[in-house]
Amino acid sequence: MGETCGGARRDGRGRPVAPVTPSWPILVVLAAAVLAAVAATACGGATVAADDPLVGFWLGGGSADQMTMIQVGRSGGDYIVLADPDAPAGDAVKKGDSLVIESHAVTMTLQPAGADELALTFSGEMFATPHSVVLRRVTRTRYADASVAQGIAVLRRGLAMWKAGGAETYPPADEVAADGLLAQMVRWPSNPFTGGPMGPGTGPGEYTYKLLDGGRKYALTGHLSDGRTVGD
Repeated sequence: MGETCGGARRDGRGRPVAPVTPSWPILVVLAAAVLAAVAATACGGATVAADDPLVGFWLGGGSADQMTMIQVGRSGGDYIVLADPDAPAGDAVKKGDSLVIESHAVTMTLQPAGADELALTFSGEMFATPHSVVLRRVTRTRYADASVAQGIAVLRRGLAMWKAGGAETYPPADEVAADGLLAQMVRWPSNPFTGGPMGPGTGPGEYTYKLLDGGRKYALTGHLSDGRTVGD
């Protein structure tokens, strides 16, 4: 556990640690609302929402670092939308058969586009013309596995930033952790199977990281729900 010294939070090795926000508990609560909304349809691998074409787990796009990931759930009469893969997207308002999320200069609109499909449209000041992508409904497990793949892509970006900053070697394993220095360079990914931060290990949602060639190369692997892996 970290401790406070002179007003700055420090880890067990005495290093300053970036302030920690209560993001994990909040995201677990939000994700629980999504899971509750689709629990009846996720069992047995079913992928069709019973009474709301907007609610569910949605994927679109290509590779892990380019994929669009959306969770839509309901809590009472309110919709909850998490994106890429578990960050709150903003307040969602139902307008007709669409769901609209407005955030600063970007407006996201989710609209049913056929059986088990949603059209996600981005518009607003940041877009010269609206941009749309088709999302397809997936099971909870498929979404979680995609979250692991995206988390590995995030860690790879952080490692590239580390090397681009002038380091001769990649960081040691204890810095590639939620309480390590790499976590101050990227938004640390969560483990979708536990709700906590992604950590080292070989269980679902965990990763293995190993330095190679004297630290000039590395191997990074993410572990999926069924024992398969992504990465090196």
